Amino acid sequence: MRTGVTAPVKWQRGVAVDARVTTPAFYLLGALAAVGFVLSLWREFSGLGPATGLNDGYSWGLFKNFNVTTLTALGSGGYAVGVLAWLLNHKHYHVIMRTAVLTSLLGYGTGMVALTVDIGRPWNIVFIGAPWVWNPHSLLLEVALCMTAYLILGLSPENAPAVLDHLHYNRYPEWVKKTANAAYDVLKRIYPFAIALAFVLPSMHQAGLGALMMLAGPRLHPVWQTPLLPLFYLVMAWILGLSCVLLVLMISCLVWNRAMDMPILSSLARVTSSLALGWLWVRLGDLAWRGELAHAFTPDRFTLWFLDEFVLIAVPALALQKREWRENPVWLFRLLVLLTLGGMLYRFVPTTIAFMPGEHYHYFPSLAEILMSAGYAALAVLGYQVAVKKLAILPAPILHWRSMAGGAV
Repeated sequence: MRTGVTAPVKWQRGVAVDARVTTPAFYLLGALAAVGFVLSLWREFSGLGPATGLNDGYSWGLFKNFNVTTLTALGSGGYAVGVLAWLLNHKHYHVIMRTAVLTSLLGYGTGMVALTVDIGRPWNIVFIGAPWVWNPHSLLLEVALCMTAYLILGLSPENAPAVLDHLHYNRYPEWVKKTANAAYDVLKRIYPFAIALAFVLPSMHQAGLGALMMLAGPRLHPVWQTPLLPLFYLVMAWILGLSCVLLVLMISCLVWNRAMDMPILSSLARVTSSLALGWLWVRLGDLAWRGELAHAFTPDRFTLWFLDEFVLIAVPALALQKREWRENPVWLFRLLVLLTLGGMLYRFVPTTIAFMPGEHYHYFPSLAEILMSAGYAALAVLGYQVAVKKLAILPAPILHWRSMAGGAV
């Protein structure tokens, strides 16, 4: 059993999964990712028109609205758990921190790939490193800069300990181990700054994604168009990030036959549930304050989407307030799936379904667009499978969880 503990973060310890990397699932995900890669190359040479279902009314499609706006919210687990572990000093959550920051790295990394493919003139991406040509009034620029900086300055240092552990504790040449030790010394000095940036940068761009939809004005249905969109998007990123970490941990334990630490999972589920209930109350209060409750229950397709979103969030959020539901692994998993679906709907609907550019404009993603988006998601899952089998990411079996938290649980 390969374990690891880093000098900068003494509570964050993990153990690699002792299993083969090349499995049928590995090849299936790899094939889907390869299809997405080939289609992405075709899109770069053919342009957005032939490769996607975009038009003059719908200039954003799956790449931005799903892979970036929705999936980066799922990838906010490192951010959300980091707030609990670092800012609020709940040290017992450090045992799941490596899993959380890995999901964030993969979610944001594949989101950046999708954002790059979505650029109409792909060669213009070089200008993100040229401040003299920036448009300082562009919210999308702020999102792109913050996502890039978060990947490089926040998530990379947060994920570095697992890589350095691997280099230090496994059979590598002595010069590699010395290099890893030297990197530890550097990492210890920059780690506090990386943690600070890992809070500030995602806060900015997750709120910025909500602010982007405020610019749509009357083209966004009034049930979703509100001055509180930045706040709603930000808090929903916390909710989805925590839900994703919980689901990833539970699925990992199921697939690789690892015991679950239900007190940790139950505790995190209660935080997630409380955030979701608070979010719902503010959302209802916002609708009432703006006089839009009638629109929310007008018999049309928008009401159906609103009710789907509301019920999928409200029911599991209420159920997870009860300890017996949270501590039952089967029901915990089911309720988290429902909550995640509801949160993803909220992040996706304003960008596409509730967006109304005009009656003569319609959007449905092309087959190539769907396969490319699925390929990017498959790449994230594939990366997770490889990482947890090569690096000390997942918490150790249940008997060692509390001792690995340094007695802080």
